[in-house]
Amino acid sequence: MSDETQTPAEDPSEESAAATAKKPSKGKQDSAWEVYWPKQDGSVASSVRLASFPMILYFWPTLLTFIMCASLQGLEWASPSFLGWWALSALGFNLVVLVTNLDQKKFLIALLSLGLVGLGIWISSLKGVTFFSSALGWLGGLNITLSTHAYLLVAFLLIVFSFMGLIQPRVDYWRLEPNEFVHYIQPFGRDQSIPRQGSTVTREVPDILEFLLSFGGGTLVVRREGQAVARIDHVPFLGRRMKSIERLLGVTRVENV
Repeated sequence: MSDETQTPAEDPSEESAAATAKKPSKGKQDSAWEVYWPKQDGSVASSVRLASFPMILYFWPTLLTFIMCASLQGLEWASPSFLGWWALSALGFNLVVLVTNLDQKKFLIALLSLGLVGLGIWISSLKGVTFFSSALGWLGGLNITLSTHAYLLVAFLLIVFSFMGLIQPRVDYWRLEPNEFVHYIQPFGRDQSIPRQGSTVTREVPDILEFLLSFGGGTLVVRREGQAVARIDHVPFLGRRMKSIERLLGVTRVENV
């Protein structure tokens, strides 16, 4: 008698399953809608899609304010003058965002300057100077009122322009891949390609107000040999996207042609 143990025949289905398990898993494909809302599932994506948005993106506070003022216009406790000041203040704030670029240093200087101006007005009032108090009283006495139709018309225009601005990133976007960074313009396709090798990707925050209004947005800069070869401005949720970009660029994919 022999004590030799025969190895049972392997099931072909088990062999195919084992071969499949040995194959390297591909990263999750990106979605075309990720230019608007980035996904973070903890996995390494095969590519990251992002786009530059027009500056109408930052006008959402004005849009919401005008819609809210139109809704509150008919209520007894809502002062028409207060609503008018509220709406114009929101519009003025957005215009400040549009015409200024306040980086971290300039933003701190602006806050300190406003604080010093307020301190100066308070000290002048203690000294009996009535110029500033008279000016504030004059402004407070202005009766700024807008009709409900005016609120709705401005809100409608902002909605139309915002919709037009949201279409642009869908057809004009960048796709970051492990081996290259590709700029697409639909329906024409690839417009520019930058090799991954020798390139660096950095995040910049040129304006603190834009950073806040875009929920951690900023500018993505692609450099080669120390020179900027591509700038993707006004990218919303860029801080959230950077984790996916770092995971993606930490892997170099080698393709056999």
